[in-house]
Amino acid sequence: MKRRHFLKVGATATGGFYLTASIGSVFALDTARETGTRGGQFNAYLEIDKDGRIFITCPQAEMGQGIHDGLPKILAEELEAQWEDVVIRLAGGEDTYVNPITRRHRTASSDSTMTYFALMRTTGATAREMLRAAAAERWGVSLNECRAERSKILHERSGHSFSYGELAADAARQSVPSSAELKDQTRFSLVGTTTPRKDTPSKVDGSAIFGIDVTLPGMLHAVLRRSTTVKSRVIEFDRDAVLTFPGVVDAFEVSDGVAIVAKSTWHARRAADTITVKFDESESLAINTAGLRQRLRNALNQDDLALIARPGRGQPFPDLDATLKALSVAHRRFEWEYEVPYVAHAALEPLCATVVVHADEVEAWIPTQQPDRVRDVMSELTGVARSRCLLNVTFLGGGFGRKWELDFVRQAVQIANAVSKRRPNTPVKLTWTREQDFRHDRFRPAHMVRTRIGIDESNNILVVQSRITGGSILRQINRPPPPGVADFFAVGDLISNRYLIPLKFADFVEVYEPVPIGMWRSVSSSMNGFFSESALDDVAYLVRRDPLQLRLELCEDDPRAVAVLRKAAQLSDWERPLGKGRGRGISLTVAYGSYCAEIVEVAVKGRGVTITRVITVFDCGLIIDPRNVEAQVQGGIIWGLSAAIDGQVRFEKGAAIESNFDNAPILRFAQTPPIEVHLLRSGYPPGGAGEASVPGVAPALASAIQIACGERPRSLPIVSSGFTFT
Repeated sequence: MKRRHFLKVGATATGGFYLTASIGSVFALDTARETGTRGGQFNAYLEIDKDGRIFITCPQAEMGQGIHDGLPKILAEELEAQWEDVVIRLAGGEDTYVNPITRRHRTASSDSTMTYFALMRTTGATAREMLRAAAAERWGVSLNECRAERSKILHERSGHSFSYGELAADAARQSVPSSAELKDQTRFSLVGTTTPRKDTPSKVDGSAIFGIDVTLPGMLHAVLRRSTTVKSRVIEFDRDAVLTFPGVVDAFEVSDGVAIVAKSTWHARRAADTITVKFDESESLAINTAGLRQRLRNALNQDDLALIARPGRGQPFPDLDATLKALSVAHRRFEWEYEVPYVAHAALEPLCATVVVHADEVEAWIPTQQPDRVRDVMSELTGVARSRCLLNVTFLGGGFGRKWELDFVRQAVQIANAVSKRRPNTPVKLTWTREQDFRHDRFRPAHMVRTRIGIDESNNILVVQSRITGGSILRQINRPPPPGVADFFAVGDLISNRYLIPLKFADFVEVYEPVPIGMWRSVSSSMNGFFSESALDDVAYLVRRDPLQLRLELCEDDPRAVAVLRKAAQLSDWERPLGKGRGRGISLTVAYGSYCAEIVEVAVKGRGVTITRVITVFDCGLIIDPRNVEAQVQGGIIWGLSAAIDGQVRFEKGAAIESNFDNAPILRFAQTPPIEVHLLRSGYPPGGAGEASVPGVAPALASAIQIACGERPRSLPIVSSGFTFT
């Protein structure tokens, strides 16, 4: 970090950092100020009080992925702090926390550790040097005689020491050094070890505050009455009739529905469930799953509408003529179609937000993945200057990309703004119902793919051509790609650039539907990992090649890919036959700076499938906390399995059929197979841990089924192919 940026971060902290302390139940209060033990504020990320408590602010949203501890641990490592002395604060929405690499303040793409790693290290190292300087000044000795260790500065020659708390006030006044030496990573003692998560006690005893837990004095509660269809507009409703319901204080139209404001959520829901609202649903009524699938299939043949996928960095631009010629002269040619449905995010915490609009200020408490854009919305809808829009980011009860969206934020701000006209300074909390959370999701898009592969006489893959059809997320968010270029959210990893295949050509035919779509955990990799890895396995099965050996040959110039594949094979005893009715499938995912090899073993009897074992080898480079990475990998596998087995959202007359966990289930503990996770410590820079284990589990499962019974499911969910799971 440049000296000027470090000073800027420190200077802006006083103006914005403590704004988040307005409700102490949600965030760690500035207890040092309250008790008179304040020591030194080093910058927006670090404060040390006189009692030796080290307050570190995590700039990223905590949605269960463990970043709450992960980033502060990096800072504490360079600070030479005892982990037990650290108290972690959640960041607000201040621009202080904008990432210096992405220029955004958002949590997405599994990049929190990657993009904040250097910043947190430099912050800790710089503060450590300031503490050393303060100690040297007090003792009147050379800086070189002062050593930082376990939240103390030690004087080697005399044996004297100062705690960080004793030095904090003086240290914070020291000149910020122009540079601070970072530790050699071989000397890390905190990073790379497992420690109990600091947010666990509050989540166990219920004191942790998620968005849905926020309670403020005088707060009103809002719910929405919406059409069950994916898109609609309100034609009319009887406001006077709504106001006769007990506890209801207001009702008015907002985007996509009618807002009912009441003294409690229960009062609001009773009214919303009872009132009559006339909707125009004409844009949605023609939507049904059979029609959607047919339009995707028809688009596979629309050559004139195909948009070409841009090549990866350093890759030649794809040549369609050369691809078609190579296919025509190949020794053997294969063609398959694959399909995935719309899928819901299904976060455990439904969408919610609390907002209060004052005359010259707006404050909000929201579980969100992109605080910077939330503040933009707050300013846009209220007319209040963005600098006066204060955002408290609570714990998120799951995100998976859904809480990246701003639809629920816009509704909450609209409602609070309307309420403020009649009841100034009144906070309002909007809570979606579970059914609304499913039916009005920003679904992972449904896609269909046709893949053509040509091989030579030695069964080597010469050429791969893949076409994907479906919706464009970039168009949904009004950021269409340049003319003739495919949406990278659709074509990303459709043909892996890790595999040494001479000719690759991917394109995209957009099929617009009124169904709202958005980012879903692992985004394009979640579906394209299934498509691309399935095609490799289909080739291997038909030409009787070992799927592991095929992958090893195709990525022989990538040592990390080879390493995870070989380790997974070793752990699974790959060469050992499993016997009749049993199968073992393998996949490779390279995404988010990490490498993941997954092996799934199954037993198939008739149409019944039992998953007996899942083995994963994961290389995310430098590991911050092994147990947390393991938990993230396990969570990704369960997420991927849930979608692969029976995850889908179907539509009839414009409305989602799946509307709750009873008919859109997430894998339960009793259904979860044994999952073994092996972490490779490769020494590479840190990668992401939350998403890279999602894509590979579906193709590995489908391959295992094919090997066990000779039939490969090429459409997800697998239950749609007539298989059942026990």
